[in-house]
Amino acid sequence: MKYFSVQLGIAFSLLLLITFNSNAQITYADSLSIQLEATVVSSPASITLTWPADGHASNFKIYRKLKTGATWTLLTTTTNTATQYIDATAIANVLYDYKIYMTPALGLGKFGYLSSGINVIANSNRGIAIVVIENSFISNTVFQTAINLLLTDLENDGWYPKAVYVNKTDAVTSVKSQIVLKYNEDVTNTKLLLLLGNVPVPYSGFNNPDGHTDHRGAWPTDAYYADINGAWTDATVNDVTSANSKNHNIPGDGKYDQDQIPSLVELQVGRIDLSNLPITTKTEEQLLLNYLNKLHRFKTKQIIVQERALIDEGDFTTMTEGFAQNGFINFSGLVGRTNIVVNDYFTQLSYNTSTSGTYLWSFGCGGGTYTGSNGIGTSSNFASDSLSSVFTMLFGSYYGDWDNQNAFLRMPLTQGNTLTNAWAGRPNWHFYHMAMGENIGYSEKLTQNNSSLYQTNSIYGFFPQVKSINLMGDPSLRNSYILAPTNLNIVAGGVTNSLSWTGVPLVDGYNIYRRYSTSTVFVKLNTSLVTATTYTDNTMPTGGTVYYYVKSVKKKISPSGSFDNESLGIKSSAALVTVSVTENNSDLSFAISPNPSNGIFNIVTTQAFYNYDICDNLGRIIFTGTSSQFDINSYANGVYYVKIKLKNEIVIKKIIKNN
Repeated sequence: MKYFSVQLGIAFSLLLLITFNSNAQITYADSLSIQLEATVVSSPASITLTWPADGHASNFKIYRKLKTGATWTLLTTTTNTATQYIDATAIANVLYDYKIYMTPALGLGKFGYLSSGINVIANSNRGIAIVVIENSFISNTVFQTAINLLLTDLENDGWYPKAVYVNKTDAVTSVKSQIVLKYNEDVTNTKLLLLLGNVPVPYSGFNNPDGHTDHRGAWPTDAYYADINGAWTDATVNDVTSANSKNHNIPGDGKYDQDQIPSLVELQVGRIDLSNLPITTKTEEQLLLNYLNKLHRFKTKQIIVQERALIDEGDFTTMTEGFAQNGFINFSGLVGRTNIVVNDYFTQLSYNTSTSGTYLWSFGCGGGTYTGSNGIGTSSNFASDSLSSVFTMLFGSYYGDWDNQNAFLRMPLTQGNTLTNAWAGRPNWHFYHMAMGENIGYSEKLTQNNSSLYQTNSIYGFFPQVKSINLMGDPSLRNSYILAPTNLNIVAGGVTNSLSWTGVPLVDGYNIYRRYSTSTVFVKLNTSLVTATTYTDNTMPTGGTVYYYVKSVKKKISPSGSFDNESLGIKSSAALVTVSVTENNSDLSFAISPNPSNGIFNIVTTQAFYNYDICDNLGRIIFTGTSSQFDINSYANGVYYVKIKLKNEIVIKKIIKNN
């Protein structure tokens, strides 16, 4: 690995290597990073960015954009001694991205990034998740139970899962065609792709991202599955020079030509593949069951780790690219600067030894092989140790090519608490948004699609949108979870349904979501947090079977900002709730007149009513009123329903609007 930078002519001044310690940075990679944090104030609203002093600075440029924005706006240029900036124009409940660039007076310029917001309100309708399951073990009821729990946890977190079963011998084109079919069922809402088991591995490319000439060719490329409409070809690359025959790539062999993803990917994608790891002495099925068990335990807050991060640069301490900046830049916003520890990757205490020795994140790098990394460890270390960090990154030669026996990149998922891993260094990964409640798949997709919007340092030009950007683990994972309520009960009352549940201590309140059995969309019912442990839903707009989900909410103050952190939902456990939007009152003393009408209707009754909703034939509320006359002349002809709210009941009347 270390020879690659020399081959590409990127040799930096020894002066930089000698003097970076004068700025009190911990390591050389640290000296290439701006560790950005934020504190937020609600009233008057402001976001204060802070960063360490840097004696090499000429000035600092502060940029901002909306989270999903495509361009940066320069907010200010500070002095060379600045260590903070107050953004007094920030608005509560809006997510922003910040970028800071240090213009150097000496050495390299460098970047810092942060996602921030003030009291960002949760609304967890996350989208459709396609779950592709390799079917070797589905006949085992224990394994099928674990899969069902995985799908349930996805649903309770606001994802609507759609399962697809494939064979490990299927062609990747066959697997992708099933993914595309599911995607095309709802192109707007389908967001995530989880590959579970030994799902066939796509290969693509000609280059060697780790710089070794004996490792040139096609590498594993799950982006092929996530890119719905890109042009992937198998016609031009013809190379068999790699020492590993899996990397050989010739026209028509089923391996693709592209070194870069040919178009922006549509799906977040992650892989849980624990096949061909005999060094663990466990079967693939046992490893998958173990992973799914700890995945559920983390999402339900049965695994608790300290919000700290560990960095080990192995034998890459002076590499010009400063690979460990992947850790320093990301970890400052995720766990805070003072919670970043530089130590040996495999001397951290396991979770089974002490919760005080645990880490939420870790990063390790060093010259590598398929099964190890210099100064970090080997696959056998993972087979025998239970590391505590839930999210990790590793970088070194060869093992970014992870479809091999006892593959070092997949091994962390077999033991301890580790649930995700990524080959992070060429390019750098961008996990900033997880500090504000996003799932890791969002970061993976952003990294795959990024070319220049999120830079890192002056040598960033390496490998934008490269084939080797792959996430090992569940892409739906978030940085933190809280305990969910329990014992959800529903008393069905037609158009009015009463919910009650057992609460959770030390939370701010609860959010209530509703989903029709025929829909993939989760609708948040409450506009402000519910602080009681009961809720009445009297807004049912149409007939059908519905599910309710109640989630605990606790405001999370992270080193990046503040947001509503939600638990998984507790789903209605009562019989399915069915409501009707047909007329439910034939009392002649209560009428709508004239009916039919050209648009103007009168409520004729001697009874007192509070208000009413007008719903269309699909059950959508189009109008709410309180007076005895209403006008829907601007709406199309057809059947509508008036839901009139009395003191002790709701009367539903059908009306017909025509000209």
